Amino acid sequence: MRIARIEAYIIQVELIKPYLTAGYAEGGMTAKPCVILRMTTDNGLQGFGESDPFPTFTYESPETVMHMIRNHLGPLVLGMDPANLVALHASMDALVPGWPFAKAPIDIAAHDILGQALGVPVYQLLGGQVRDRIPMLWPLGGDTPEANAHEAVQKIAEGYRSLHIKLGALSPEVDVARLRAISQAVGPEIPLMVDVNQGWDYSTALRTIRQLESLNISMVEQPLAANEIDAMAKLQASVNLPLSVDEALHSTHEAVTIIRQDAARVFSLKVGKCGGLFRTRQIAAIAEAARTPCFVNSMIEMGISVMASVHVAATVPNLVKHGHALMSNLRIKEDILLDGNFQYDGRDILVPQDCKGLGLKVDEDKLARLAQDHFVLEI
Repeated sequence: MRIARIEAYIIQVELIKPYLTAGYAEGGMTAKPCVILRMTTDNGLQGFGESDPFPTFTYESPETVMHMIRNHLGPLVLGMDPANLVALHASMDALVPGWPFAKAPIDIAAHDILGQALGVPVYQLLGGQVRDRIPMLWPLGGDTPEANAHEAVQKIAEGYRSLHIKLGALSPEVDVARLRAISQAVGPEIPLMVDVNQGWDYSTALRTIRQLESLNISMVEQPLAANEIDAMAKLQASVNLPLSVDEALHSTHEAVTIIRQDAARVFSLKVGKCGGLFRTRQIAAIAEAARTPCFVNSMIEMGISVMASVHVAATVPNLVKHGHALMSNLRIKEDILLDGNFQYDGRDILVPQDCKGLGLKVDEDKLARLAQDHFVLEI
């Protein structure tokens, strides 16, 4: 079996509601582009992958991902065996160090094909299933304390059992008021995760996190810049709440460094950010060895990335007990997957059973209609 054809597309995803974060403080994020990759083998199998970078959060963009696949990674992997995942990653890493968002859709599509070839779900390729469902959280962007509290109550009434609140776009004083209003509205039994997206300096982070310690906060994600690992370690030693790394965690090397320096107590896993399923599972194993829990996060994604994350989450024993960010496809106006790809029980997302590969059903008409850029590479 050999990779015979690669197609890549940019698709613009529109959000149902604007999302105010530290990187998108003016009006919030209303849309973002995603990269979709289709891989075809010489025996006719097709696998899909997805990548969801965006500037302010990542140093890669959809345009650079398309360039890297079109001119470097795509020509490299044509003719390779998608079943040999170790060789695939070794070859990509030797050609271009870094660039996880460009490598991720190739990796995901290769896993999809291998699962189909063997007749097993992708999570079996990653070591097997340890859970059959994952609770979902609901995210809250920047807003007034009253508006955030109202939405929080509404979402808890809908069945969500944890919330993920974006901080850093507004002043620390307003953010603290938002958290207090949300906590009072939903009660102390609902875990609140907060995500600063690198929006604070050290003194602001120390002062603000200490004000939050009396609330039902389960973790504080990426309060400082991604390259400030020493400062993160100092901050973690100075506060009682566990810190989480997101923008600072892309690779196994960074995972080891963060653990050695005790710079965070939770790892945020994103399949695209970590370079695909293969590397994400390695990072999760490093965290497990260090007794560090993992949180499955998202990048405002379409359904392919969400499904890839579900397969990873099914295999990781050291997940945090609160909800995970597996609801991105519920926040966008259109997905390229057909209805029925995902199964839910309340606000738990169910791990697909008896599927082959990722178990995707793609709407080909919608893929063609929504594509803004497209190229094909063939042997």
